[in-house]
Amino acid sequence: MEQPKEEGIEEGYGVEEENLEDDVPGIVKPFDPSKISISTKTPIVDLVIKRLQYDEIDLNPDFQRNAGIWDRTRQSRLIESLLLRIPLPVFYMAADKDNKWQVVDGLQRLYSIKSFVLDKTLKLHKMEYLSRFERFTYDDLPRNMQRRIDETQLAFHVIDAGTPPAVMFNVFKRVNTGGKPLTPQEIRHALNPGPARDLVNELAESEEFRLATDYSISPKRMADRECALRFIAFYSQDMTSYGGHLDAFLTDGMRHINLDMNETEKEELRRAFFRSMRLARELFGDNAFRKPRSSGRRSVVNKPLFEALSVALARVQESKHAVLNDRKDALNEMFTGLMADQDFFASISIGTQSTERVQARFRRVKQVIDEVLDD
Repeated sequence: MEQPKEEGIEEGYGVEEENLEDDVPGIVKPFDPSKISISTKTPIVDLVIKRLQYDEIDLNPDFQRNAGIWDRTRQSRLIESLLLRIPLPVFYMAADKDNKWQVVDGLQRLYSIKSFVLDKTLKLHKMEYLSRFERFTYDDLPRNMQRRIDETQLAFHVIDAGTPPAVMFNVFKRVNTGGKPLTPQEIRHALNPGPARDLVNELAESEEFRLATDYSISPKRMADRECALRFIAFYSQDMTSYGGHLDAFLTDGMRHINLDMNETEKEELRRAFFRSMRLARELFGDNAFRKPRSSGRRSVVNKPLFEALSVALARVQESKHAVLNDRKDALNEMFTGLMADQDFFASISIGTQSTERVQARFRRVKQVIDEVLDD
């Protein structure tokens, strides 16, 4: 379907660029430095392929799709670099307790090597120097060239298991050096496999979410996943535990799902999210989670407003949904007035991760909904 023309989109992905104000990588909680262990390993390609064969490196197919895979030419140029003995940039990994690795930086390079050497699905294309190998697969290469690839040493920096999660996140945020640096949500997604990743994906891909946001948030760079995670984190965790650092709070939200949440709690969370999304669409139409229109053009989704409004709507008793629907004109009018309030507008626009701004937007959104219901 054709989408409305929107302005202010963050990197073209359908959400407003957020001003966190103090979004500088830093350690915000005390930790034991002795628990930080970062090791450097230099395995040959053949050993890396063995790890891939036994699923000991998580390439995270969902992450690949959203980050975007290199085209055949770029993959081929990487293989050509191996054949020419040109060193590749360092790979960054996080190890779990079973010494399996999560890829954070170097995903596309590893995927290219896997496609050529292990899967044998890549045919070399537009080679720059080794044109004699054009359209060759790995099996087509002469044995001395295969061996040159197999025995190439790669450099891996691995954060070992036991490193505090917040510190691990911070380290990868600092060393993230890819051609297009990873977003915080992409890092969180890579570092937290399992039920958390699955649940976030499910909510972000749901028709309820897509309709509530008018199909306007692209899954690229995981802006949709971040919105879903913000709901999960603020709905399922005690707001008093929020300490003014959004990255840490959202990372804790994913860990809470993986470590503490049972199936009954996850199902209740799903129902709350879907209930909230349906209600948002009914009440606000295609303007849900957006600032007022500017110059006749619709604004994009605002993530701080999304988290506050989605959580508030999820907590409205279902028996009161009909009342809100009957009074939705009054509700929309009150929200228009709320947006004109300088303090509230600042809470969704500037320094949005501060404890004061988070508390202010949650409190004011709830007040508006309560006033409409009590009228």
